[in-house]
Amino acid sequence: MFSLKIKKQEVLDLINKEKFFILICEGCNEVKFIRDEVLSFIKNLPKENILGYEVLDYLCNENFVKLYITELTEKINSVDSILIFSCGVGVATVAKNTDKKVFVGCDTFYITGYKGVNVPYYAKYDCALCGDCYLNYTAGICPITSCSKSLLNGPCGGAKNGKCEVDKEKDCGWEKIFEKLKYFEKIAQLKEKVFIRNYGK
Repeated sequence: MFSLKIKKQEVLDLINKEKFFILICEGCNEVKFIRDEVLSFIKNLPKENILGYEVLDYLCNENFVKLYITELTEKINSVDSILIFSCGVGVATVAKNTDKKVFVGCDTFYITGYKGVNVPYYAKYDCALCGDCYLNYTAGICPITSCSKSLLNGPCGGAKNGKCEVDKEKDCGWEKIFEKLKYFEKIAQLKEKVFIRNYGK
């Protein structure tokens, strides 16, 4: 089981830069979700930069996400980016299935004492429950779970033909991050100082 915490300051810093449509996940039996807190929080965000929101089921389910994006095409096309309040799996799933920039509004935390937490069988992505989500800096691709070495400061240099040197069948996570940032013309983000994970969380 895991819980979510709103990245309040990070969201406030983002909101003033462009226009957003918000997706809020209803959560699942693995998540202690904070729906009421999220709804209260977004009501106080600058309305000129928030062009609407939807509360949806299971953003970790790629089939659902494809359907949602199709149904919300007009609204999503009218904004610069999508802001998502869900666990990291939901954010990564949406990011994979849209051409829009995607930002995460929550950090995902592991709840001590609970064992056997598994990503649902229908989810194709994973979340390390690290409590310091990096998806806003890596175009919705988690460097901790997509990189076999969980590197935070870029590729190791051992990848060959786009494949990881640790697992030859696995795509290099950092090459995918680079290509996604290149698509959004955000390569400069890779030059920014990497914040260190707070293992105390």
